[in-house]
Amino acid sequence: MKTISLIILSIFISFKSFGEETIFIQANTEYANENYLTAIALYDSIKSMSLESSELFYNLGNCYYKTQDWANSIWHYEKSLQLKPKNKNALHNLKLAKLKIIDQIEPIPQLFYKRWWEKTIQLFSTKNWQILSIIYIWFILILQLLKTILKSDYRYLRIFLNTIGIIIICLTYANIQEGKTKNEAIIFSPSIIVNSAPSEKSTNLFSLHSGTKIEIVEKIGNWLNIRIINGNSGWIKESHCRIIE
Repeated sequence: MKTISLIILSIFISFKSFGEETIFIQANTEYANENYLTAIALYDSIKSMSLESSELFYNLGNCYYKTQDWANSIWHYEKSLQLKPKNKNALHNLKLAKLKIIDQIEPIPQLFYKRWWEKTIQLFSTKNWQILSIIYIWFILILQLLKTILKSDYRYLRIFLNTIGIIIICLTYANIQEGKTKNEAIIFSPSIIVNSAPSEKSTNLFSLHSGTKIEIVEKIGNWLNIRIINGNSGWIKESHCRIIE
């Protein structure tokens, strides 16, 4: 009975995978034929099955780019990069999409060591850093076993590997923390006013437009305390943006 259940499950998974691949191919065909709205609907049907990938979000970003929906295009490229930070195509197209929006905001110049640190922890995705840490731990355990069997010290090698290991673990931790603490979103409303406090009666500080990326610092009710890349901050209604989660 157990064997039969496993066979049925395997057949079901095979059919499901085949169906998803078929839909993906259909969506690609519709995109090639410039039927972008149809392609979006097909890609979204895959997404609704909780089958998310960097490639899927990248393709959706391309569809929205072709329909000149810059906010959706930017959101999907950002989501693609969240899953695969080194997706060169998504990085390139994101830059192109950002040139189309109204707000061209210059970031605050970073100190060289902060810039170096951020680039280093973004070399790999969180998953890849975790895999690297696990490989390192296993390597150290094997080395410890060899030390016991061969009765050799490997002192300098152990010092070197421990140093590398500490660096890898620190980078992995920093990558995980960055993912947890950095909550970002894209403005979807055509134009909004950023307030000085979570109230419509508060002072108007500046305006933002569709497609602009924001960092969410705090949430109170339906208000978000946000910050943009030039350091300016304020409060907006949550309904004006879509969180990249």
